[in-house]
Amino acid sequence: MRKVLYVGWIGFNNLGDELMWKVFEQLAHELLDPQKVQIVPSLPGVDLQDLSPYDTVVIGGGSLLVPGYVDVAYRAVQQKKRLLIWGSGYDTQEPVRLDAAGRLVHAQMGESDRMREMLREIGQHASFFGVRGPLTYQYLQASGVGGHLHISGDPGMLLMPPSSVQVDAKQDRPVIGINWGTSYNRIYGKNETEVEDALAYAGHKLIEDGYDLYLYTMWGPDGNTNKRLYQKIARPEQTTLDLVVHDHTEMMRRLQKWEATINFKLHANVLSAACGIPFVCLAYRFKCVDFTHSLGVAELAVTTDEHDLAQRILSRAKYAIQYKDTIRSSIASKQQQMIDNLRTPFVNGWF
Repeated sequence: MRKVLYVGWIGFNNLGDELMWKVFEQLAHELLDPQKVQIVPSLPGVDLQDLSPYDTVVIGGGSLLVPGYVDVAYRAVQQKKRLLIWGSGYDTQEPVRLDAAGRLVHAQMGESDRMREMLREIGQHASFFGVRGPLTYQYLQASGVGGHLHISGDPGMLLMPPSSVQVDAKQDRPVIGINWGTSYNRIYGKNETEVEDALAYAGHKLIEDGYDLYLYTMWGPDGNTNKRLYQKIARPEQTTLDLVVHDHTEMMRRLQKWEATINFKLHANVLSAACGIPFVCLAYRFKCVDFTHSLGVAELAVTTDEHDLAQRILSRAKYAIQYKDTIRSSIASKQQQMIDNLRTPFVNGWF
């Protein structure tokens, strides 16, 4: 019996990280022999300092290539454990620069020389080093990380929406889903109040254009920010406020009924994409830009420090609706590639 440690920020009621674990667990159930492989998730109480019980360590999707997770991966290297990086990525609120082709020209991740050296050793040792998107890949390549490094895609794209969902017959206006929340101003522009006001303005305009709004929550602490946005929009007849953090199946069931979404939290965008629903990504940090580039829909990202933010959100929402068939086709093509990539370690028995 091989024992596998899955490392992620789970057990804290954050839908994005929880769904990463769920898709990993589902693939393990589908493709691994439970008589031969035991998966242990890093729930609170699991000692990440002691890797001795495990044969394999997996840095899961939603986790980041930052101190903490990298430290665990590096200890696995030192102890000659099998190591897999399964859809991780970088994140920073420092500005990044891209060229006209969308390639990364400059980024500051703030690692020490020691951290970069650890990443290079991890790259040489890992059996599978799959990262979320092309910007993380380019940055790691430029940092000298080689080995089995490649773009796997975000594991959330493995989620399949419920097969039979009917739009409510009483729903006579199309619905735009809006996910708002907080990152405690650790965002591009460092001013969530400005983003919230821009969202409220865009929401008003969308209501005037004939849409209803549905405000939804991805993480418990986001409830207060969603309440405040609801009050700023001040159109209760056309706005639903949902403060429940639904599981991914229920959330996708709701998403499928909507015309488009506008999302703050990364995995609200991931769920929307996995459902084939066009989205506007309020790109508040590097990981969001990385994700939209991974799907070939960089035009759907609006960074939270953009000039005339309210108009940008509104114009991108209208663009997403107008070109929804083209966007859906692009996402579906990339999604299939991601599914194939992320299933590879299971199919090949690399655990």
